[in-house]
Amino acid sequence: MTAIRVFPDPATLANAAARHVVDSGQAAIDARGAFSLALSGGSTPRELHLRLSSPPLKDQLDWTRVHVFFGEERCVPRDDPRSN
Repeated sequence: MTAIRVFPDPATLANAAARHVVDSGQAAIDARGAFSLALSGGSTPRELHLRLSSPPLKDQLDWTRVHVFFGEERCVPRDDPRSN
């Protein structure tokens, strides 16, 4: 069963989420040699992405072994302002 975790503010949530991605990624790399990560677009995950791409976390994962996939739930024309 997955536990529900509640965080006091968005910054603490972003920190915990980034730590979880790095720890899960390293565990996958250790076990299987690679880690697959699907990233969402939009503004909601922005702080998570910033933390993953900045020291110290960006240096704690072998990104050459990470397969990144972009998930986009919006079906809008390419020139629409809502498009990523």
